[in-house]
Amino acid sequence: MTVSPVAGGGDALARVKRENETLYAVIQTVSSSLDLDRVLAGIVEIATDATGCHACFIYFLDGERLVLRAASSRYSHLVGQLTWGIDEGLTGWVARTKTPEFIRDNALEDPRMKYVPELEEERFQSMVAVPVMARDGDVLGVVVLHTKAPREFDDGVLNFLVHTASLAAGAIENAKLFEGTRRRVEALTTLTQLSQALAAVTLREDLYDAVTRGARQLLGADSCQIWRIDPDADELNLAGSDPPESNSRPGRATQLLDLMRGGRTRAVEDELLVAPLAAGNEQLGIISCMAVGRAFDDEDAELLRAVAHQTAVGLKKAELIERLTAQNIVKDMFEALAAGSVEAAEAKAAEARCDLTRPHVFLHAVRAAPSGEDGPGWPELAARFESRLRRLYPRAFFDSRHDCVRAIAPLPTAGAAAVERLRQGCEELAREEGVVVGFSDVDRGAESARRRMREAADASRIGRSLVADGGAVSYEGLGAYKYLVHLEMDDAPHDRYRLSVEELLDYDRRRGARLVETLERFLADRGSVAASARALYIHPNTVRQRLERIERVTGLDLGKEDLLSLELALKLARLHDVHGDRH
Repeated sequence: MTVSPVAGGGDALARVKRENETLYAVIQTVSSSLDLDRVLAGIVEIATDATGCHACFIYFLDGERLVLRAASSRYSHLVGQLTWGIDEGLTGWVARTKTPEFIRDNALEDPRMKYVPELEEERFQSMVAVPVMARDGDVLGVVVLHTKAPREFDDGVLNFLVHTASLAAGAIENAKLFEGTRRRVEALTTLTQLSQALAAVTLREDLYDAVTRGARQLLGADSCQIWRIDPDADELNLAGSDPPESNSRPGRATQLLDLMRGGRTRAVEDELLVAPLAAGNEQLGIISCMAVGRAFDDEDAELLRAVAHQTAVGLKKAELIERLTAQNIVKDMFEALAAGSVEAAEAKAAEARCDLTRPHVFLHAVRAAPSGEDGPGWPELAARFESRLRRLYPRAFFDSRHDCVRAIAPLPTAGAAAVERLRQGCEELAREEGVVVGFSDVDRGAESARRRMREAADASRIGRSLVADGGAVSYEGLGAYKYLVHLEMDDAPHDRYRLSVEELLDYDRRRGARLVETLERFLADRGSVAASARALYIHPNTVRQRLERIERVTGLDLGKEDLLSLELALKLARLHDVHGDRH
């Protein structure tokens, strides 16, 4: 089954028979297994025996270099170690030109040759090399034969080697397809397992561990890391890593942040692969994999993007669970405070990390306009208001209910000035959203929380009478309203002062006048026209004209009336009028 190395020697028919038998042996070897290393070893053995050569080498093209993939046993230790540039030696020339070539004698004298000591090329005189061509015309590699005696190779050997290379090309492509399919099946299996693991995770820390461990296994990487974006500081922070002790080189976070902004999925170095963690338009961070001495390919990038997508979904789910859990804890804390259950409230406050021993105030927010008017429903309005208020006071704790939003806002100090700064900061937001926010007095501890919560609720209820378009009202500045807020109209005297105030309220509604506001200001300023004018930003004569009209509408003589009783009747009527409770 040996192909004669001497041109013209032997019977032609016998030679053809031997060549066919040899090629049949190659075909059997190629079709016997999908294990590429096993197939290549068989081809090397057959080619060596068939041609009587001293050494056979098979190189694979990897990028711009030819890497030794199979060799005769004497040189097998060089497999994977020996490489050629595509512009080096006769092997590179054959790969570059896609043309078979052989040197009959004095091989080292050929200008295309490159001396490699490991191959002991000084021992060889003849050499033949043929390209291994893919079906699409690209070069997969090169098969090379060396022999010691000159003129040992002829055209028959070259033709045999060309056929062998063609068969080897099919084996290589089939093996690559099989390897790619096997790898994809393994990747899909691992990805499925990772998806199942992520579905079972509810804590972010557990998710970081599962993802970095799974992605590292999936891509065969040396390390995998998850970085989270800090939008306030505009920087990336390391959130998870596998192995845990893996360190990042200096400046890595800055480099990854630049990649994330550019939407790229691979860094400058081939050994680094990255993918952004994004949920919709929200950038959550980045996931990166490192593999020293290995270049990632497009399939790796696609797999990492799939992992990144699942991770982003898992993070949003974990954060939602954490937020709902925290909201339930805060809700329980507010319920315990409202019920006066001090021990339960303190326990829930500890879980929520709310330090009730520090100075704080309670907030109670309600819709400014009476229900039934045009505008968003309360759930939508409450969610929007709470979201904006959280941005103003990120250290506050919120509890949204079907009719109000309650909050605890920590203060830097216990003084009234701190409360006023908080109220002023909330004033514009409350007006923009059409919400009335009531503020309690400053509190410490859980013992008096029930009373302070009632103060905030009372302030918001009174505020609906005083700031019809929305605003922020402090309980401390409500004066006599604090004493009237829980008094029902049926329990109040039904005297002429009450009837007079009701007439003024009706008059203002019909005429669009401001007589009630003017009268309340006048009474609060102890009958001073000048002070009332300043407070109302109108001329004193306008105040006098309104007072005269009040007397005509009601029949009262403001110079002789019991002004304290009139003021109390007016405040009580205003409290109930805004709610439609006036009788």
